[in-house]
Amino acid sequence: MKGGIIDGGRERTRAAQQRSLDTRTALVATARQMFGEVGYHATGTGEIVAQAQVTRGALYHHFRNKEDLFEAVCRQVEHEVSTQAQAATLAMQGQTRQRALATLRIYVELLVSSRGVQRILLVDGPAVLGWERWRSMRSEFEFAGWVRTLSLLRDQGQIGPLPIEPLAQIILAAIDEAVLAVAHADDPATMLADMAEALTALIGGLTRYGPVEDHSA
Repeated sequence: MKGGIIDGGRERTRAAQQRSLDTRTALVATARQMFGEVGYHATGTGEIVAQAQVTRGALYHHFRNKEDLFEAVCRQVEHEVSTQAQAATLAMQGQTRQRALATLRIYVELLVSSRGVQRILLVDGPAVLGWERWRSMRSEFEFAGWVRTLSLLRDQGQIGPLPIEPLAQIILAAIDEAVLAVAHADDPATMLADMAEALTALIGGLTRYGPVEDHSA
């Protein structure tokens, strides 16, 4: 009998945990759709809970406020785009330079393919979260990835003794600007091709001439 009570308690706990997870998933999915369609400021929490079919109390149980929910959405979107770009070039492991350039192009194409993703990550992201918080989030995915890639290229002697983190910041800023330029272009397809070529030239140019010798000694 005692075992049955314990098992029943575990089942209820698992069921409660699943309901909690389902509620959080519904809130993030609904908010992501609405933030992507009309933007953060045009979306109210009342609209989110109504669309997600949960209570306002449930929203504030999982998130401190709308901004906290927006950050969860940003993280989900950033993770998905970054993971997709990396997965698409997985077969190129061991080819650091070629994979970096291929991943870059795919990443840009993924961002360009969705106005909602652009609005969430590049337009509302820094405005809502603030530069430092937004950059910190991006660092967990894109910035850190570029630091690793550039460090590896430097260790392989394919680029010179350059300051890696500032260089990664410049590359990421260039990618963001390129995506926004494509998003607002009259001819997005042509602009995408031009921007992809320009970014490839910019980053590929770092390794064009091989290792840079240090003659300071």
